Amino acid sequence: MDHWILTQALGRGKAVEDRFERLTFTRLVDTVAGYPRGSVVLPDGSIVSGYPSIARVQSLAAGLRRHYSGPFWAEEKIDGFNVRIVRYGQTHYAFSRGGFVCPFSTDRLPDLMDPAVFDEDPQLVLCAEIAGPENPYLEGHPPQVAEDVALFAFDMMHRARPGFVSQDDKMRLIARYGLPATRIFGRYQPEDTEPLQQLILQLDAEGSEGLVFKGEEDGSRAKYVTGRSNVSDIALCGDQLLDLPPEYFTNRLLRLALFASENGQVGDAELERSLGRAFIAGVARAVERSREVGRVGVPFRCRFRQRRNAEHFIAHMKATGGKRIMIAEDMPRREGRYWVLEFERVLERMTGTLANTLAGASQYD
Repeated sequence: MDHWILTQALGRGKAVEDRFERLTFTRLVDTVAGYPRGSVVLPDGSIVSGYPSIARVQSLAAGLRRHYSGPFWAEEKIDGFNVRIVRYGQTHYAFSRGGFVCPFSTDRLPDLMDPAVFDEDPQLVLCAEIAGPENPYLEGHPPQVAEDVALFAFDMMHRARPGFVSQDDKMRLIARYGLPATRIFGRYQPEDTEPLQQLILQLDAEGSEGLVFKGEEDGSRAKYVTGRSNVSDIALCGDQLLDLPPEYFTNRLLRLALFASENGQVGDAELERSLGRAFIAGVARAVERSREVGRVGVPFRCRFRQRRNAEHFIAHMKATGGKRIMIAEDMPRREGRYWVLEFERVLERMTGTLANTLAGASQYD
């Protein structure tokens, strides 16, 4: 990126200078010169482009016809958080969607992948999802990760040029270096609705989040989620009913209804019962938590290889989460070869409402 453009962006608040240990970099907080928010400019001037937002298809047949006129690939959508991994100097860094260095992901990279792929191409940007029950950001996780976290590579970019690495090159590098990756189900045409519908129903039964479609020629992306992933989201976040925007729940109800209608599941008794359980169990969980400890929160647990990275993560949480984050005084705590960090994200509105209600406060509807 031209130095003058970057200087102008800094002056206008569209970019900010940041630092992680010895690495100084600039992250974009708005689109600059065609690079999206979350892009990172490294000290040598090379750019780690922000990962673009992906359109959501809510009607499979109509959506495929609208988005694609030629072949595309179908890959599994993983329920995790997005990072872009690079090598700079002799160190590997994982950047979050917003362009921050993620202390947790950066710390755990040696456990999750072999960095030898960067020996072949030091300018490579590996786009991956990190998922599992011991991640510090999300309540949910994919069914194939039963403990800790795992990495799933799903795209590759290059610091020297825009756009994604081709599908063929990506698959070659994944195979050559044994990279953990999302499942690639194959190459399809827009009219292949029936086999894709069977695939999505299989993923729905497995508890998978869904599919991502990737155009072979233009690289365009679109996602289509399973019906039960919406129920799972509601079950996980039911205790956040007052703290999340209402659209979080209404959007998922709409997606579920569209999926059920498109896949012959309207009136499915078990689906309807699971949706009811999702709402009731989440709110009941909040009530019990309020009775027990006087607050409602979402607990997290994660492991770090190095204590200093756990401390970096704590500092980042305090800077961005403020009083909503509760961390015990003995954290991080050594357990075997890891430093364990346990914390709670307090749900302020649900905490306040239930505290008043359980104390006998009256309410006018």
